[in-house]
Amino acid sequence: MPKADLVLLHAPSVYDFRETSIMYGPVSDLVPSSPIFEMYPLGFTTIAEYMERHGLTVRIVNLAVLMLNRADFDVERTIQRMDPVAFGIDLHWLPHAHGAVEVARLCKKHHPETPVVFGGLSASYFHEELVSYPWVDYVVRGDSTEEPFTELIYALRRGGSVADIPNLTYKTAGGSVVVNDIDCVPETFDHVKLDYSFSMRSVIRDRDMIGSLPFKGWLSYPVSASLTCRGCTKGCPTCGGSAHAFRHHFGRSKVAFRDPELLVRDIGHIARHIPGPVFVLNDFRQAGDDYVREFITGLKRIDFRNPIGFEFFSPPAEEFYAFLDENLNDYSVEVSAESHDDAVRAAFGKPYTWEALCESVEAAFRNNCQRFDLYFMTGIPTQTARSVLDTVPAVQELYDRVGGDSRLLAFIGPMAPFLDPGSKVFDDPAAYGYRLRAKTLEEHRQLLLEPSWKHILNYEPDGMTRDEMVDATYEAALGINRIKGSIGIVSAKTAAETEERIAQARTAMRRIDEIMERPAEERQPLLADFKREVDRLNESTVCEKTELNWPSSANWRHVVYNALLWVRVNLETVFPRLRKVDPRFMEPGR
Repeated sequence: MPKADLVLLHAPSVYDFRETSIMYGPVSDLVPSSPIFEMYPLGFTTIAEYMERHGLTVRIVNLAVLMLNRADFDVERTIQRMDPVAFGIDLHWLPHAHGAVEVARLCKKHHPETPVVFGGLSASYFHEELVSYPWVDYVVRGDSTEEPFTELIYALRRGGSVADIPNLTYKTAGGSVVVNDIDCVPETFDHVKLDYSFSMRSVIRDRDMIGSLPFKGWLSYPVSASLTCRGCTKGCPTCGGSAHAFRHHFGRSKVAFRDPELLVRDIGHIARHIPGPVFVLNDFRQAGDDYVREFITGLKRIDFRNPIGFEFFSPPAEEFYAFLDENLNDYSVEVSAESHDDAVRAAFGKPYTWEALCESVEAAFRNNCQRFDLYFMTGIPTQTARSVLDTVPAVQELYDRVGGDSRLLAFIGPMAPFLDPGSKVFDDPAAYGYRLRAKTLEEHRQLLLEPSWKHILNYEPDGMTRDEMVDATYEAALGINRIKGSIGIVSAKTAAETEERIAQARTAMRRIDEIMERPAEERQPLLADFKREVDRLNESTVCEKTELNWPSSANWRHVVYNALLWVRVNLETVFPRLRKVDPRFMEPGR
């Protein structure tokens, strides 16, 4: 296998999760990954593809997946055997604060002369604190780091200067911190390729089936995502990817949309190689009516047949669903309503009404929507425990309106473990009724080692205590589970198992609280003894995780395309000149 210029490492949320007893609870129940957040960001794929297109060799190693799959997997030995020009570590989501920095420490321990580079939105927010760690050399800031990161790797290969590389924070030889301006903020999202075949090429080239997987269960549920834009037009106060966060912290004042033809090409490429559903992130209606028309009719033109789901920031109207039905074979919808309560939802930055949402669900089903995933959240601005509990009768009312239609799947979970850095609430918590329990990166790293999700939370809202939030979350989840069980959306067996897990989780949380009231020297042995029970309860707490899964099926076309990919990659490995490379970054002196 060729020597890698860059090895991209994805760390677990907490590095030593295999030895530490932590009750993560329902914080990851509503996403594909496990509580250690082993799913790496899409930026890994775009960075790797961009760099390889420009003559570099990149390897993705998902340490979190490898650690989950094998109890005896030796992270240090794996890192020790690597010899890249640089290591890249993502800190996109703040829950990776502990694991990411610990992996950086291991890289420096075994390769003291090899630069360690961080990227991601959380890394961008905490860039100066991050490079103060002795194990971190560079932070590439912003949402579009493909070009400056590529320039950095070429500079490191040649021993050249990094002084003029945009978006870069770094330490000089004397230890002082230099912060270059964020000047690389592309106005469009067209300079990268969302090429999911990169992971498959990596498996073939690097002879590593597991290390490049996006998350633990991906082989059995090969879901993929497509991004419509970088940036956002919305101002949800708790979101670190809001318009406020991008404008004030990540250098972006205008949303960069992906050309709809390129988006269609991306999705068509996914369909050739991957049989699973495609989820389109970042409500594409933000780009306007012309964009919507070009994108959806483009999917019809290529006769896209994989299940496809769309994230919408507000409930669409009947005419829009009719348009989707006219052009698509199999579509689904996701809306995060946050609350049934109009006042709470408005405080969150979503001013539409509950009635408008209910009408939208009805309209979706009249127009052949295959499923409608509806998400509620606890811990949001102005919300009380009573408001959380009132979600259950509201959900029952909605199911009654649609005749118990099994295509509607309602879920509820906590806004956890952290308020996003860069969000309005994080920047000014008191204005939104919050008290922050951690502000710095190191404070968040230490919170991640606390024994339960209640203790890990970096905030406490004015509307309810953390204890009330925990109780209300579990009680509301119990109510929604019972509704789905009574209708038959989940089997009686699954509903009973979920109810039992919720009851056991509540008992476990009380037990952890009792342990935390003991003297400090007594806590760790007691928590260690409790670890097996905690681990058993850490997945599928408030719902059965498979409820999130959409159908998928392979056909002969996937076999043919992947066989051709196998032949091509092996030829390129043997004959490197066959690789198509853009020479722009390879010019002398670049």
